[in-house]
Amino acid sequence: MYEPPAFSPTLAQAFSSTLSLQSPPSHPTSAPSLIEALPFELLEKIAAAVCRQTPTGPPSALLSLLVLSRRFYDVLGPRNEGFYSDLFRERFDWRSAERRWAQMKTIEDKREKKALLEGVTEVRPAEDLKLTYGSFTRPSSPTEYLVESHSPWRPFTSRDFAAEFKRRCTVLTRMRRAAMGGQIPPSSSRPSSPRLQAFTPKGNRTTLSEPDELTQNLWTCYLMLLENDTKNLDHLVDYAYLRTYMRLFYKHSLLSEALNPGWPRQTAGRALGLWIGWLGGDDLSSESPVEADERFFVLKPYVFGAHKFDAFHVPWTIPSFPVTHQSHPILPPPIGPFNADLRPRTQAQLITHMGRKIEMAPPILTHAAIFSFFYRVEQDPAASTDLMATPVGAPAHFQMGPMETPRSAGPSTLSSKPVKTSLPVLASRIHDGDFARLASCVDPYSSLGLPALRTRGELAGSWEGRFSFFDFDSYKDMLGGRMRSLYEGPFGDQPQVWKIEEQIVRLKKGEKQGGKGPTLNAGYEIGSLGPARSSILSQSPPPRPATLAGGPSTSHARGSSSERTTTVSAAAAGGGAPLGSRRKSVDGAGEWPEEAARASKRPRSIDIEEEEMREEQEDEDGDYEILLTGSGHSAWGQFLLKGRVRSYDGMFSITKEYTPDSRGRWLYRGYCVGGNLVGRWRDTHTPLDLHGYEGTFLMTRRA
Repeated sequence: MYEPPAFSPTLAQAFSSTLSLQSPPSHPTSAPSLIEALPFELLEKIAAAVCRQTPTGPPSALLSLLVLSRRFYDVLGPRNEGFYSDLFRERFDWRSAERRWAQMKTIEDKREKKALLEGVTEVRPAEDLKLTYGSFTRPSSPTEYLVESHSPWRPFTSRDFAAEFKRRCTVLTRMRRAAMGGQIPPSSSRPSSPRLQAFTPKGNRTTLSEPDELTQNLWTCYLMLLENDTKNLDHLVDYAYLRTYMRLFYKHSLLSEALNPGWPRQTAGRALGLWIGWLGGDDLSSESPVEADERFFVLKPYVFGAHKFDAFHVPWTIPSFPVTHQSHPILPPPIGPFNADLRPRTQAQLITHMGRKIEMAPPILTHAAIFSFFYRVEQDPAASTDLMATPVGAPAHFQMGPMETPRSAGPSTLSSKPVKTSLPVLASRIHDGDFARLASCVDPYSSLGLPALRTRGELAGSWEGRFSFFDFDSYKDMLGGRMRSLYEGPFGDQPQVWKIEEQIVRLKKGEKQGGKGPTLNAGYEIGSLGPARSSILSQSPPPRPATLAGGPSTSHARGSSSERTTTVSAAAAGGGAPLGSRRKSVDGAGEWPEEAARASKRPRSIDIEEEEMREEQEDEDGDYEILLTGSGHSAWGQFLLKGRVRSYDGMFSITKEYTPDSRGRWLYRGYCVGGNLVGRWRDTHTPLDLHGYEGTFLMTRRA
């Protein structure tokens, strides 16, 4: 494997300054050599071959050509945007960014067209209008009357690629210098403001700040990881020493903050840092036991402090966005430790990426903390042993009671196979939805969010994972302000399996998303089993027998309600598992038909062409809502699922009601992030404006 040359700050500075020169270096006048007489296309080819000597980081070998003569500088200097554009596309993953920009531009164009059609009035020509020959002239060029687009999502140009190439080389060099020097430079040491952005509306929009140097570096790393299709990761790991750099950031911005009195502050920089650590792959093998304990200490507030750290882009209690300042005025935070802060806020920033200034909301800090925390628990034998214990002092309805004996060995029972937290997959298409969410959900007072059907198909199918719970008395003390309970209180988790169907409904005129029922019941009326059959437009997708992980398929929306109830109950049949068998997955072997076990676990439409045609005919951004139904089971027993998806950011709200109901009803709220489901569950007895009893959950699609 190629080893990059030793780092030289002088060389990097010379390269950076050379690219920024506006006049070529002076050289004595002499007769041009044969190589200087070559066409510029051949000189560019030669330079590209020279740059391949250093495949990661800035192409430092290019400097030797730039200083040869005026001719080489004129051809290969910073004014040649086409050359540096080609270099960028050769060395970095760029097609994923181009694809996402095109997706965002399509959404933007459709919304502009829709707004134009809704606002236009019928126009008739005047009765006395007379058209004469020559009254209309043809434009001299096709683009004469085209208005230049100022949208940040307009197609890329060579200038954009060249600017991004220079900027990335600068960021990678900064990271490498910091990693080799062993410290984050003091000039860039503050990882963005800890205060959530104050709303200063200008034209009904929130004024966003630009990040400081350190946070901009983190934004670049994070977006490069989301765009990675093999090339970006090599630059970050092999040249910029990403893992060393993130260890420095951890000590600088995470550990130091955790050691301060009180709760750590939530910032965009810390959210990006935790996500980069998760996506970039923290090296657990190099950590000492003391360092591993420190990581648990740092992550625990973000995981279990639900009353301090939101797991949602905007308040989960508001069913649709954007909101107005009349309905949700800007107010100070509520007073009292038990009052929930449900004010619409934003941490979005105006960042630089791909040669553009774009508005982006940072990823949710809590999600990265949950992924990292429970992955580390699985790798730490001591933590795994502690996690298996039942929370001490938990009230009766949270205790792990006697488990039922499985009635069959079918796929609805829990086996001894542990449910592991999946490591992130760095394939760009998996993260297209994550990027779209961050780019669309910027300002709760003005952003339109995602199209209504943007997340269609993400939740349908079979999932396995776990839900965690904190000791109830310790949680209550923590809400009251006793932080010591956070670190001393025990916690546990249990495996669970979900089987979900999506159903798309068209909203009636004047009807809004969120349903008519209580928010704590996912918008359904109390006692309702799910969406009414008459309102369902389509079921996305209609499952085959193996759609639900080899189990029996739930009835289609065309069936009667009694048939649906019977089938769901059958799918939920089977017992639990002993308390000691934590992190169980569903056993694929069972009594279901053999062809069901062999079929794909990911739901597919029976008629692919018909499904694609239907999607083309539907307005993805129309007045639709995605409703959810399903069933599942855990060591606590069987349960039914029903819920809906908030189209603004793709957040799902699902009620989990055990049958029989001795275990109560719980509300799950979360997102599909990187192909996994992550979020928090909450009790349904505490009022919305108060902090309830909450825990976390992680779900992975069954393989």
